[in-house]
Amino acid sequence: MSATTAIQDRAAAGRAGVWAREAGLVVGLAGLTALSAQVTIPLPWTPVPATLQVAAVVFAGAAFGPRRGLLSQLLYLLLGLTGLPVFAAVTGGATLGYLLAFPLAALLAGLWAGRLGRWLGAGLAVLAIHALGSLWLCGWALATDAPASGAWVLWAGSLPFLPFDALKAGLAVLSAAPLRHRFPAA
Repeated sequence: MSATTAIQDRAAAGRAGVWAREAGLVVGLAGLTALSAQVTIPLPWTPVPATLQVAAVVFAGAAFGPRRGLLSQLLYLLLGLTGLPVFAAVTGGATLGYLLAFPLAALLAGLWAGRLGRWLGAGLAVLAIHALGSLWLCGWALATDAPASGAWVLWAGSLPFLPFDALKAGLAVLSAAPLRHRFPAA
């Protein structure tokens, strides 16, 4: 074996290790989001349950970067849309808009995860989830003949959740900071 071949073999092994680590992080973050969806509190006035998913989504981007956060949430959606029981147990499709916002939210949390921007990133992530989720909820309500006034959409899909989602996002950002330095973007 020549020296060049040995170097190429080591480089290939190194790349395989990086790919394995990256895949493991993305799969693990998708799994964390799936676990957080299982903590579900149904609320009587809305088809949208309270879950821990916002914390997992913001954590994915803030701790591991925008690319890993985005990919983890796309994987999470793919797993759920193929029928695996990873979504929160709710009836109908009222929450699909929130779920579809997760990749964007993780991306935003990751893009703004620097020392000063991390709070902005978490806020933008929460706003993205609420905006897309509420928009979808409005369309869902119109399609299912549910009350679809603007006030109902805000009350059923956003306002009661905002303080808790801000708290969850804040805790996710605080817990993400030490990990961001240990797992720099590849």
